Amino acid sequence: MSQAVKLSASTPIPWYREVAPGAWWALALAGTGWTFDVFDTFLLALTLPVLTEVFALDRASAGSIGSLLAAGLVLGGIGFGWLADRIGRVRSLVGCVAIYSLFSGLTAIAPTAAMLAWLRFAAGLGMGGTWTAGAALVAESWGTRHRGKGGALMQMGLPIGSMLAIAAAALTGAAMGGLSGNGWRVLYALGVLPILPVLALARFTPESPLWQKPAPRPATLGLEGAAPPAGAGQPGGLVVAFLFIFFCQYIYWGVFTWTPSFLIAVKHLTFVHGLGFVLAQQIGSLAGFLGFAALVDRLGRRQSFLLYLFIGALAVAIFVTATTAAVLVVAIFWSGFGITGLFAGMGPFTAEMVPTAGRRGLGMGLAYNGGRLGGILAPWLIGALATDTLGFQLGMATNIAAFGFAAIVIWMAPETRGTVLG
Repeated sequence: MSQAVKLSASTPIPWYREVAPGAWWALALAGTGWTFDVFDTFLLALTLPVLTEVFALDRASAGSIGSLLAAGLVLGGIGFGWLADRIGRVRSLVGCVAIYSLFSGLTAIAPTAAMLAWLRFAAGLGMGGTWTAGAALVAESWGTRHRGKGGALMQMGLPIGSMLAIAAAALTGAAMGGLSGNGWRVLYALGVLPILPVLALARFTPESPLWQKPAPRPATLGLEGAAPPAGAGQPGGLVVAFLFIFFCQYIYWGVFTWTPSFLIAVKHLTFVHGLGFVLAQQIGSLAGFLGFAALVDRLGRRQSFLLYLFIGALAVAIFVTATTAAVLVVAIFWSGFGITGLFAGMGPFTAEMVPTAGRRGLGMGLAYNGGRLGGILAPWLIGALATDTLGFQLGMATNIAAFGFAAIVIWMAPETRGTVLG
């Protein structure tokens, strides 16, 4: 009997059993809100070719819709980050999902391109806040040892939400005879549904224990606790986080907003055929998140980010220049792996840069959503360059330069693995 007890005691506990039930509920709520946030955001990339045709837009005007959505994400992420520090992560997250659900549903009845663009902006306010509140909730609910995994699992909503959007677009197009008529309106009407599962999950999700902890809430974004990484939590650390995210957001919005149109205009693929390539990109994204989750708590934040930046840059370079379908599909898979895999570490990284609960929502909002300014620039700039095939290729190639700048910034950033949050 004693031998059995001894053997049982010496058996390693799986990491997922070390995570408290409340932390799993936090992940479920934040991950669900983020998944449908991405679903809604990715609809614009999928419907942009149709919207360009329906509303007779040039590429620069079409790109400006994406830029206006990104502007809403920036303002919403910062504003609702501030609010999450005051009313709590859970309530702020639910409110954000309610906002983007409402305005996504209203997008379905937009009579003009201008009205559609402003409805996308309004929905973006809720979308930006959803990430900020959700990432803070997960970072504060998961322990130091597994925080990287928790953040990566939450961010898996990025490829999952995108694949749901692709599936919804394919099914709606098949049922409606394409998206050019009312098909695109049906797609946006589906955006009103996410509030239902989020409300159900919120009933069982405890508020962040660190946010609830009665502790002094300093007026600065400084660190508290033992042996913080040099530079983290200080204004300079937030600037580093902002710059890194700026370049990553440029890459994400530049590649993913224009991939469907690039496949049609430059690679001469039909919409349905192009949709299959976009799906390959999202499957690569899912694999990228799983890989990052396995590596980030072992290698650390900096080394994991650098590895993924190299993979993404190489894949995008091949994607832009590929001439055969076989090479193109491989390149697009690895572009999804490298680009969106980067975002698996954004939540823990930004939270560890601001490890004081009373200002974490605002700090994360400033770093992550302020960095979305790169997402405002990319769709417009690439659209403005894409006046012909060569210009379109040049515009997509600007993403490679952004990879290089991101690598320089993260090389200079402090390693935040093991930071104790307060």
